[in-house]
This record gives sequence, structure tokens and C-alpha cells, in this order.
Amino acid sequence: MQVCFLDHYDSFSFNLIDWLFSDTDLELVYKPYDTTGLAEFLRARPMPLVVSPGPKDPSVLPSTMGILREHLGKVPIFGICLGHQCLGVTLGGAMARARHPFHGSAQTLKIAAHSRFLSDLPADVRVARYNSLVVQDLPDWMVTAWNTDDEVEALEDYTQPQPSLGVQFHPESFLSVGVDDLKSKWTRLVHEFYHPPA
Repeated sequence: MQVCFLDHYDSFSFNLIDWLFSDTDLELVYKPYDTTGLAEFLRARPMPLVVSPGPKDPSVLPSTMGILREHLGKVPIFGICLGHQCLGVTLGGAMARARHPFHGSAQTLKIAAHSRFLSDLPADVRVARYNSLVVQDLPDWMVTAWNTDDEVEALEDYTQPQPSLGVQFHPESFLSVGVDDLKSKWTRLVHEFYHPPA
């Protein structure tokens, strides 16, 4: 069960790969976002996508944005930090400066009652933030978590055949505590993509 990890050359990428793929039966297909022929490769071999963190912002990543637009709703997509921002813009949101930029601090999440992806996280879950930009202007039903400044920390779209999920925080960080359920739920979504329920 192959999963494409779309890397934006972030210093956390390989920690995230280790967190997502270790102790699972998922097969890593590692692709830097600027790989020549990447869009054609994924068009020929559609597979779940993990869109990595990175130092850029969606406005300077036309190749990533094009891939997301093409595969939205067709394969499960999980965006983390920059990946979440790219997904948010693809789904109609806009980018803004965070009220308080954070680069290595843990905060408590406020989780929406309608969340499916985050629903089993503990009430006191704390997550690591490394960002100065946030997504805004998403519909209420799509936003499923906020930080202490009421800025978007998670989005979920289950309205299409395959879900799109984004988290602004870094679940792989040692500062994130109580988030392992997200790995299990993502793995389950990948399984369901390759082996749809009867």
C-alpha cells in the first residue's frame, strides 16, 4: 500500500516519515515536490498523499498546488504545517500572518465537536507549533481545531469520495503529546483506499 510523501525539504520531514511509516505496512514513496515529471507519475499511479512541512508558503509552490487540485477527493490527502496550508488554500481558504508566530512551543488544542479525525484525542492534548502563517476564511464545517488565538489548527473534508485532512501543528514532534491516534486513523484511511469496505 504505497503512500507518496511529497517533501518540501523541511528539517522535520524525516522525523515525520519515521512517525508515519514505522510499525505500519505502508510503503513509502518519497518524492521531493520539485521532482521532474512528478505530476505525470502521480497521474499514472494515483496513491494517498502526505504533503510535508516546509519553509515556503503556498503562493510559491505551483507544482504542489497543481497536484493537490488534481487529486483532491480522489485519494486520501494528509497535509502537515505547510502541507496543511497548501490544502487549505486549495479548498478555498486564504493565508494570513499568525497573531503570535511560534517556533517550538506546545499549546493545547480546542477541538470541534464535529471532528472525525481528531475526535479521539484527549481533551488536554498538547501539540507543537512551528509556524508564522495560518489558514483563514474556511467554512465552519471544515475547521476542526483552533489554537489559543482562535486560529485554524486543523481542517477536514469528508464530503468527497476520499478525505482531505490538514493539521497546522507537528504531530511527530516530541512536544506533541497524545496524538498517536492520528497515525492510526491515517493508516486506516490508506487501508480503506486500497481495500474499500464492501
